[in-house]
Amino acid sequence: MFARTLLFLPFVCGLFTKHDHTQVTKPTNIAEFKDEIKEKELAVVMYGAVKCQHSNHLEHVINELSLHYNSTTATFVSLDCSKEGLTAYCREQHIRKLPTLKFIYLGVYLKTEYRGERRLAAIKEFIDELIDHDIPILEDIAALEKIRIDQNHRCVMGFFKSTDSPEYRNFKKVSGVFHKQCYFYAFINEVQQVPLIAVRDFALGDEVYVGKLDVVPIHSWIRDNCRPLVTEMTFENAEEIVEPNLPLLILYRNGTDKEVVNRFTQAVNTEIRDLLYREILAVHVDGNMFKHALRIAKKTAESMPVIQIDTFKFFKTMDSFEDLNQTGSLRKFVQKSLEKSQEIDEAANRNSIFQRLKPSKSRYSFSFTGHDEL
Repeated sequence: MFARTLLFLPFVCGLFTKHDHTQVTKPTNIAEFKDEIKEKELAVVMYGAVKCQHSNHLEHVINELSLHYNSTTATFVSLDCSKEGLTAYCREQHIRKLPTLKFIYLGVYLKTEYRGERRLAAIKEFIDELIDHDIPILEDIAALEKIRIDQNHRCVMGFFKSTDSPEYRNFKKVSGVFHKQCYFYAFINEVQQVPLIAVRDFALGDEVYVGKLDVVPIHSWIRDNCRPLVTEMTFENAEEIVEPNLPLLILYRNGTDKEVVNRFTQAVNTEIRDLLYREILAVHVDGNMFKHALRIAKKTAESMPVIQIDTFKFFKTMDSFEDLNQTGSLRKFVQKSLEKSQEIDEAANRNSIFQRLKPSKSRYSFSFTGHDEL
């Protein structure tokens, strides 16, 4: 874990400190911040620091961006994490680097931060997809089965009597938050007397939502069910995956070997599901893209599929992929590796390729003062 926590940049379109040419507000304490974001459909929050050059650059972009939105529904806020009245809150939000750009949508903090290009057009596209995302409407399940879908992603299905129903509107709102993690489809039928939401995992089957069809409970349930058991990791999403500093259980596959991924996913679901997102993350990578990591593990392309655990302190490779056929072997491998990692005093393993994919100083500062500590 980082000993130093980072700051976030501007957040909401409010007027605690108003300038002639900006709608961005700069609250000086938590009370002002909460007052600014209440009853807003969308709050764009930048955690940053005055002395952080990366934060200052992004704040200029956020200033321009705020002018494209109605201040009655959206607000943009810049939080200076170096200020005494905000430092504790930034730590509570687990801010590790500055600037960090996050969103509060429909009163709910989105777990995923914005990691794309720091250009106005790119951030605006991200926001527009969030607040104005269309859901494909299908006649029946048979129509869904005819659509070519990447089966590594789950489908969230909503069954409603009408698109005018409050349940459908809540479903549509929440879909904007998770549309990049799951596919969303709506089935509209006048005979559908009771609204229904379900998630389909192509490897594990369907699960039906049981609860109130309000925004907050729907959001919580879909958030938990849109998190894949095993995530595909590429160089594009690696920063987001490795930043939490959780050990990685890695499957090196050869190209698009879906059968291998499905077997791995089944084993993860059966044996270590209770450890996921708390003690470990499970990912699969194309070993042809991560050849260097394979070489360090003394493996080649011909060795795949390969299962490895990388705790960032040390890494260990499972003897054979076929060991998954032995009940309990994966859990035993993971638990022994985690125990070994706790015994190691070293802060990091320099041989870990994935350690090097964490957030870079070329984009972030790693202290609340806005200056990196050496």
